[in-house]
Amino acid sequence: MRSVRRDRALATDDQGSMAILLLVVLLGLMLGAVLVPMVVTTSRASAFDKTRVQALDAAQAGIDVTLGGIRAGVTAGVGDSTRLPCGPGSGSVNTASIARYDVVVEYFVTDPRSEPYPSTRAMRCIPGYGTYDSATGRTTPAFARITSVGSVGTPANGSSPSRTLTTTYVFRTSNVNILGGLLMLEGTPSLCADAGGAAPTEGSIPVLRACTSASPAAPQQVFAYRSDLTLQLVSSITNAYPNGLCLTPARTPAVAGDAVKLLQCGPLGSPASYTQQWSYNDSANYQAAQADSATTGNLPNLCLNAVSQAAGQSLVVGGCGNVWRPTAAVGPGAAALPQWINFAEFGRCLDVTYQDVNYAFLISYPCKQNPFPAAKLWNQLFTAPSLAGVVSATGQIYTTPVANGTKYCLTSPGTAGGYATVRPCITGSAQQTWTLYGGDASLSYSTKYTIVNGSTCLGLGPVNAAASFSSTIVVKSCTGATDQKWNAVANTLNPAQRDTFER
Repeated sequence: MRSVRRDRALATDDQGSMAILLLVVLLGLMLGAVLVPMVVTTSRASAFDKTRVQALDAAQAGIDVTLGGIRAGVTAGVGDSTRLPCGPGSGSVNTASIARYDVVVEYFVTDPRSEPYPSTRAMRCIPGYGTYDSATGRTTPAFARITSVGSVGTPANGSSPSRTLTTTYVFRTSNVNILGGLLMLEGTPSLCADAGGAAPTEGSIPVLRACTSASPAAPQQVFAYRSDLTLQLVSSITNAYPNGLCLTPARTPAVAGDAVKLLQCGPLGSPASYTQQWSYNDSANYQAAQADSATTGNLPNLCLNAVSQAAGQSLVVGGCGNVWRPTAAVGPGAAALPQWINFAEFGRCLDVTYQDVNYAFLISYPCKQNPFPAAKLWNQLFTAPSLAGVVSATGQIYTTPVANGTKYCLTSPGTAGGYATVRPCITGSAQQTWTLYGGDASLSYSTKYTIVNGSTCLGLGPVNAAASFSSTIVVKSCTGATDQKWNAVANTLNPAQRDTFER
């Protein structure tokens, strides 16, 4: 009897195990139904994340390739703007990958940090010719902004197809401002000195022609006012004429009526003849030199002139009657401290308008010259605290008219947008106290070479027709713009990649 009961008990236990098994199976099916969507969702999310990473890597690859092209833009070891990549560009990350990039590169003469994308202020870039800024005439950029879109096809699983990276590259330049502008004769119509061709032969006689409206300017009208006071045709620098051709009177010493020819320049700093030197004077003439000009400052009453003010007329040496209005890009000649050269208008200097200390504003005027530096006119000579060996210096900035010997200090209007003037110096005057910053490496680019009064910086204001169409001098909020920089030396900018972000 005990044996039968034991068998029945065992049978009852087996029936209970089957029920539990069925319950476990049912629970497993229910859990599986819940987990399958979760697994599918996780798979899609993983694919999404993987594609986004690949797209970001592709965008970075586009930036790297473009930076490589920029850094490779050299000729004989020197940066060559004609070899800069213009874009747009595109490519695959590798031959086996569906990841690709599309790149746009924009070049600027000023910091593009606040510029929208794309910017209408970007320089023109022509493959094989290079960069050109129509507003300033410059051919050398200071910044490149690279925008790269990385993509990985159009995945069927719904992941993002693209990501966009932007970065700014700061160029290192030996001279941000490359000389080369128009020698314009004042009058209507606008006439300019013209060499007749981009590569004239020695002995050619320049004439007056309608000023080029091309952008960039026609090379036969592009001259550089060099630091030895020579006027060089920029395009004439060739293997045949390694120092280029300069405007030169036909005879030495020059005589009124002599033709002005294009003759070989001497090496920079050593003109082939003193007659190749031209001093831009206070009457807007290019005045010739004589044998003792470099030691006495004396200049003859002979100037760069034209037979008559009409197209086709030859340039000659004559009386000092023709008024020349060179574009700022022609250059500052031999301007140097205590002259203050504006960085944006780099052929122009801080100037007391019409030598009148009571005038309502100062101007940025073509830098005045003389082979003898001590003979330069007082109204462009401003004594300032020395920056030698220091990061900044604070004090008054003044000029001294020869007629009365009184010091007149640079004076702020105290309000952004107002005109700067010169007024008799007053000790302790807040409006006459300026802080000057040099190019010390500890300074940010926006601070370098600025002249600051309170919270405002000395810069350029609107052009004024009553002041020979010169830019006025104002104070404005400090932004680091090039018009707020004065006497900036070569290598203002150091090479760097910055402002990298995802759009």
